[in-house]
Amino acid sequence: MKPILSLLGLLLSVAPAPASGQAADSQHVYSEDQLTVAPVVLRQPTAIYPDSLKRSGIGGTVGVSVVLDRKGHPDSESVRVVSTPDSALNGPARTVVLGSHFAPGRTEDRAVRARIVVDVAFDPLDTATTPSPIYDEEDSLSQKPALLFGPSIVYPEDLRQNRIQGRVVVQVILDTLGRVERGSLQFVATSHAGFMMPVSQYLGLARFRPARRNGRLVRSLVHMPVDFRLRGSPFPCPMSAEFRFRCRP
Repeated sequence: MKPILSLLGLLLSVAPAPASGQAADSQHVYSEDQLTVAPVVLRQPTAIYPDSLKRSGIGGTVGVSVVLDRKGHPDSESVRVVSTPDSALNGPARTVVLGSHFAPGRTEDRAVRARIVVDVAFDPLDTATTPSPIYDEEDSLSQKPALLFGPSIVYPEDLRQNRIQGRVVVQVILDTLGRVERGSLQFVATSHAGFMMPVSQYLGLARFRPARRNGRLVRSLVHMPVDFRLRGSPFPCPMSAEFRFRCRP
């Protein structure tokens, strides 16, 4: 049997935990090694490089520690410079971090408060422009991303023989051509590690309709679940369905 690809995407919010657990978790701050999914920088302002340092060829990377809330917003009171090549770069680095927009960190199926260290680079010889922005479901998109086509997903034989079913939820960044960006794949949740490799292979070959904002093609962050079921057709929904559309067999 083949797994079912469920087009449920852009699920950046999931079912809430029970009220008591949710209240306690809202106060807890997770470290990076406790996260299932690391925060992603969606948009970041250009760093203001002090002219005196740039002319003197003084640069390097400033490490800035910050706590992000469950929506990916930096907590201004939490910002701390943890490493720096020159203290004159600390202020501009803090400004970059506070002005950045992040996708939040996650532990399995829920967004959480997380402390991370953001590296802000200052290179006097670097002429590269700021990376193009990434948009998620909270942003206004004139065209949502959608799955166009992809190969069959191979159901792991050992799991099939043992009648193991499950779901994998992935987070990826799509480029403006509708391809999954290299290195952007993160597994939000999986019921069995054996399902992860076929999903990775699938996403490397799948093609998506890219997102548009104000008529312009943009990069986008999406969440997509893949269901592995022993019964049912491989694709219960139209291949061009938007991720927000809930598919039913």
